[in-house]
This record gives sequence, C-alpha cells and structure tokens, in this order.
Amino acid sequence: MTDNRSAPPTLDSTRPPSSLSSYLIMVVVGAFATTFGQQKVIGNYPILFLLKDQMGFGPEKVSEFFLWATFAWNLKPLAGVLTDAFPIFGSRRRLYMLFGALGAGLSWLALGFCTDNYPLFLFFSILLNIAIVFGSTCMGGLQVEAGQIYGIPGRVSSLRQIVSSVCQVAAPLMGGWLAGQAFGYTAGIGAFVLLLMAAYTFFGFKEAPTPPPPALTAADLQRPSWRPNAPIIGGIAAIGAAAAFSLFTPGLASIGYSLLALLAVFFLILGLAMARVTNPVLFKAQGQLSQILESRTLWLAVGMLFLVYTVPGLYTPLTFRQSDELKFSEDFIGALTSAEAAIGLLFAMVYAGICSRFTLRTLLIAGIGANALITLLYLWYDMETANAVHAMLPILSEPHEWFFVVHGLGGALVVISELALMDLAVRSTPRGCEALGFSLMMSIRNFGISMSDVIGSKLLETYNVSFTNLVLINVGTTLAILLFVPLLPRALVLKKEGEQMS
Repeated sequence: MTDNRSAPPTLDSTRPPSSLSSYLIMVVVGAFATTFGQQKVIGNYPILFLLKDQMGFGPEKVSEFFLWATFAWNLKPLAGVLTDAFPIFGSRRRLYMLFGALGAGLSWLALGFCTDNYPLFLFFSILLNIAIVFGSTCMGGLQVEAGQIYGIPGRVSSLRQIVSSVCQVAAPLMGGWLAGQAFGYTAGIGAFVLLLMAAYTFFGFKEAPTPPPPALTAADLQRPSWRPNAPIIGGIAAIGAAAAFSLFTPGLASIGYSLLALLAVFFLILGLAMARVTNPVLFKAQGQLSQILESRTLWLAVGMLFLVYTVPGLYTPLTFRQSDELKFSEDFIGALTSAEAAIGLLFAMVYAGICSRFTLRTLLIAGIGANALITLLYLWYDMETANAVHAMLPILSEPHEWFFVVHGLGGALVVISELALMDLAVRSTPRGCEALGFSLMMSIRNFGISMSDVIGSKLLETYNVSFTNLVLINVGTTLAILLFVPLLPRALVLKKEGEQMS
C-alpha cells in the first residue's frame, strides 16, 4: 500500500510467482529456522545465564550484549536492497536463504568453542545474526509476496506467527534445561536447525528465476535524481539529536552509539538513492528506494512500530527478578515463557479468524490497549500475591500457578497486538519492494525491542527505578501510543481482511 500520489508498481509479469503452497511451505520452514535458531530464542537462557553467572554481568551489561550481538537485525533494509535488486544467478530469495542458513549454522558451531573469550563470543554472535538476517529477510519477502498476490496478508502473517509461537513454546523449555548444561549442546542444536533449513532450501524449494533488468534507455538516463524531503531531513535531525544527547549523558553512551550506527545505515541507503548510476541493477534499486522513501503510508507505519516497540522494556529486568529475588530455577523460568508462547499460539489462530471481521484500526486499538492494561498484573508479580490468590482460588493447586496465569494472559494479548502491527506492516509495503519495505519496518521493530530492553535495564540498574515503577512507565507509554492510531491513513486501517485496499 502506497500513498495516493503514485500508483504502486506491480510484480514483474515476466516472472510468474510460485504456487501458494510453495510460498507457504518455505515461509514455514524459514520462519521456524530463523526464529528457533536465534540467540534470543533457543540461545536466550543459556547465553543470559552464561553472561550472568560465568562472566558476572548485570542486567544492563547483559542487555547491551544482546543489543550489539543482534544489531544486524537493524540492517535488514540493506539486506532487502540486496535481495530485491541483486539476484544471485537469477535468485532473489533461494540462494540468499541458502547462504544465510549455512553461515548461521557454522557461526553457531564456532560459538561453542569460545565461551571463555567474551570478545570472540561477541564477534561470532554478530556473524550469526548477520547470516540469519539474510534468511529472515528473504522469508519476509516471500511472506509479503504471498499476502499481496493472493490477498491474504492477515492469514499469512498468522501462519508465520503460529510457527514463531511454536518456537517460543519449545525453545524456552529446552533453553531452561540447556542453561544448566555445557554450552556446546546449545550451539549444536542451533547449528542443526539452521543447517536443516539450508538443506531444505537447496533440495526442496524451487524459485522461478528473475530475468536480468533491461538495458537503460535514453529516457531512463534523464530521470531526475531523488532528493530527501523535509520529513526525512527532520527525522534524521531528530535521531542525530537523540544520539548526541545520549553520548553526552553519563550511562547512555551505548544507546548513542547504536543510534549513530542506525544513522550510518540510513545514510548508505540515502546515498544509493541519490547517486547517478548507469548500471541497470542499481538503477532498479534506486527506483525501489525512491518508492520506499516517498511512501507516506509506509513511514507512518514505521513511526507507529517505532513508538510501540521502544517503550521501556521488562524482559531482562523480569528475568533477573525471577532468578535473584523469587529464586526461580532456570527450568521454571523457561516453563513460564513457554506457557506464554503456547497461549500466544492459540491466539494467533484466533487472529486468523477475526481479522476478516474487524477493521485493522479496531484490532490495533484493542490489541495495544489491552496489552498495556494486562501488563499491570506485573505489579503483583510476587510470592505474597501468589499465596493470596491461591488461598482465594482453589482452582490453583499451588501458589506458583499464579505466575502461569500472568504469563498466559500476557501471551494472549501480546500476540493480538503483534499480529495487528504485522498486518499493518504487510499492508503498508509497496509492491515490487517486498523484502526492502518489509525489512525496513522489521528493522525498526527489532531495534525498538533491543533498545526497549536496554532502556528498561538502565532505568532499573543505573537510575534505581523500582520494578513497580518500571511496570507503570511501560503501561503509560504504551497507552500513549494509541493517540497516534488516528494518524494512520483511513484507506489502510478501515479495511477488513479480504476487502480491497484503495
């Protein structure tokens, strides 16, 4: 969906799309491997407790490790440019997914041999995430293509969420157990999953070749160079100011450097969009970039995603609270996360059924609002409340089941809001730029999640904000985001699944 100043391009008619079943199978395989095989999924608890117990890191240092290790997820727009505009032997998806899965599998194996060397461990973690980013970017491109070609953006997003939820159910249970074992077990499992994806991509997925772009004509060479508009310049200035403020504020340097790195990536994209080129592939890439950069609809969606995902996060502070204050075992912490994901899996199926009954605006407001309110339950995330609830509700056989209730309700509403936002991302992506547009929004999402965790951990550890106040800050900032929903284009959000967007 683009703004109404220009008609969206169609997919290349000379490249027949793959069958729907071929798209969906590869989306399932790719979503599983690039989700389950991540450090923040199967490797989350083993790595978190390795850093916490073996290396002596606190919440802030742990969250900063994950920020830099997973920073490649913020570079997905560059991966989108490469995969959309630079086919490898005619392949925009298959070979990139193959090489990404192979590189990620080998990086996992390397991690198993450097657990006593933090710089080396961080280095191979960065390589691992770069490789997975390429696989995930291509899978996102397939998801958007299937959603737009067959008119099922909500349902294909639900399918991906169902697969991701299966990973989120299995991985914490396994990860809680792996946290108590030698790290080599985790590295081996991560490598195995991604190498299986490589094998399936090579042997099982067939992609229609993308023909080379035609030579440039004289009219093409006369096309005026793209120049950034005022909103883009203003956005760059705002991020630059935030980076400068963070660099000169004690304790916020890591946030400042990450914002500068994000700006550097964006400047690379702007440079490619503005350069005078005669290479037909680069010329095509410029057309995609200008389409993205001029899309008011897409940038409104980007802003919405950024606001939603950068609220001060609870994840790492909650894990330290579970481990240090409540004395939960690694296995029990993993079981709670798995229960949350299991409920999320059920509600991903619910979303697939309701997305054709309600408008996207209704789903966004209900999902984000209810998700914020249910977070208030973490104000009573303690044994005193657990014992009191157990005494009042005989249905709970023991006090610890209260924590499963909190995580279960959270999992249900998180996935509804998450899927509504993914639906927004798919609808906002211009056709012909599937991987680039979708990866841009996903990179903002991933950067927001990492930054959210760093901000939450820093408020807790550096500025001595209590866990209770951190919960209230999270709820308040999330509810405030609802004020921006009316700014989204009516033609985009007042449609139900299956209704034609104008």
